[in-house]
Amino acid sequence: MLVPRTPHQPDRPTWDCLACGEPWPCAPGKVELAEQGAVHRRSLRLYLESCAIDMIDDRADGHRASGRDDAIYDRILGWFDAHETASTDRAA
Repeated sequence: MLVPRTPHQPDRPTWDCLACGEPWPCAPGKVELAEQGAVHRRSLRLYLESCAIDMIDDRADGHRASGRDDAIYDRILGWFDAHETASTDRAA
């Protein structure tokens, strides 16, 4: 499994970035994750899916994470899916 090598990690249960305080994944975190994901795409996808599940669990436990509940997919996985689509389009 991918072990992200970046200081831009989520701070549970708020899901803000430990390094910059922005909602995670923050812009620098996305760049660093995407760089690693270029080699380990499936591992990055699994990591992000597990983060989304953890965020849902944290909210179910009553913790208030930053952002809207209905935006978890867009926040955690949407940027990666958009990046994957753009990468596939460039390769074609």
